[in-house]
Amino acid sequence: MTSRLSEESVVQALDTGWQSLIWKSTFSHKSSELAPKVDFTEILDAADPEAAAQAVHRRDMYLALVSEGAEVALDILPLISAEQLVTIMDNEAWHDGKLVIHQAIRWLELYKDVGPEQLYVRFRQLDEEYQVAFLSPYIEMLDEEAYEKTSHDEQDKYTAMPCNTLWWKVKDGDEKVQDFVSSLIYSSISEDAAYIYSLLAMAAMMPPNEQEDLLTQFRNARLEEDGFVTKDESYQLFAPFSGEVLYSKWKAVGGLESEELMASTSNELFLDSVMKSAMNSGRADPQAFDNVKRSFAYLANAVSAACLVEPDDVTGLTRLLVQTRHIVSFGLEVLSSGDRLKAVEILFAEYPKTIFKFALSTVDSIRKEAISGLMVLNSTAAQKLERLWRAGKFGSALWMIDRDFGDVLGFEGAETLKGLFNRFPLINDEVDSRDGVQRTRFRPVATVGDYSELLSAIRSIFPTPSKEEMQ
Repeated sequence: MTSRLSEESVVQALDTGWQSLIWKSTFSHKSSELAPKVDFTEILDAADPEAAAQAVHRRDMYLALVSEGAEVALDILPLISAEQLVTIMDNEAWHDGKLVIHQAIRWLELYKDVGPEQLYVRFRQLDEEYQVAFLSPYIEMLDEEAYEKTSHDEQDKYTAMPCNTLWWKVKDGDEKVQDFVSSLIYSSISEDAAYIYSLLAMAAMMPPNEQEDLLTQFRNARLEEDGFVTKDESYQLFAPFSGEVLYSKWKAVGGLESEELMASTSNELFLDSVMKSAMNSGRADPQAFDNVKRSFAYLANAVSAACLVEPDDVTGLTRLLVQTRHIVSFGLEVLSSGDRLKAVEILFAEYPKTIFKFALSTVDSIRKEAISGLMVLNSTAAQKLERLWRAGKFGSALWMIDRDFGDVLGFEGAETLKGLFNRFPLINDEVDSRDGVQRTRFRPVATVGDYSELLSAIRSIFPTPSKEEMQ
């Protein structure tokens, strides 16, 4: 059983495409931030700091606060809008699809540090479903008759409301929850007693999980606006894709790169060079440029479900953004034949997810060739590997390569094959043999040169198949 659980754990990690194999990009990431930089100092120095803060896209604000540390941005929190606050809750107050009050408390208590009234004001700005869902599991109310029937020891656990006809207590829980709920109630009573009476009555009577279930629907709808999709939709981004029509469409467009352009650098992604050309050529205004940049963040969000990355995992999302940008850069280079002005046209005409799927389909041609080579070694295992790959079970495919082909292909051959069949295609960069243990470091397939190098590596393992074998 332990062995089985260990295998499932490794397969799950391999299936994410970014967690298990060691990889590092050789390109500069100066243009690959998950979201535009938010300058908190500029916001605070603005003529109207509140308007400046609320003008920032809600998810950009959330990511900036997480990146800088909420405590560092304490001066910003009182300025953000209710919508921006809900975005923080949508990302921070959940784990594995379940509401977790402790993570919400971490943020809401920062408002208490600003001032007790801020805790009340900000809590009340949350969706009513959030307010009730946070309190419902922890609050208990008694009327005068029920209170009189309890023992004196039990009565001591309750606190009277100002009317002295209702009593409340926080159900048994840890001290942090007790302190938060008590602080919220006291601050609310002093600001708007009618509000807290109504909220506590609703929370005490609400059936367990009813509000959380309703809240899940609203949250999912908001996350979908930011590009987060269901697992099924996320897996579809890695499904087989026929790119012939797209390739023919752009091949028919003549070369456009005739004017003088700023030279790209050796450590610059083709995509970044194209984005720079878009600004230099005047073919994109700042808003269009920002929309394209944001669309790459949405693409990273879209693949996150298949890669087991939660919306609040900024590190994981950043790693996904790096991977998606590299594979899109490769696809863009293929579609444009390396013509940057033509690539600009493509970038502003096609969705990044379309270019992403086209790039993966291009690498699929090498995967088909590798399967043909493996058929000669072990047709049964090769057919199973092909089924796993086409079904999008990349983790199981990589596990199988290690198990069934490791001895036959040798360490380097098996590692090359694992990089090829990784969810995000990788190419061997170097092998570290320190401590007598061989470890391969990969890099993302990001250029036509990487594609050619990967193809050559596969052909060095297997003889070039005949046309009959490729069919």
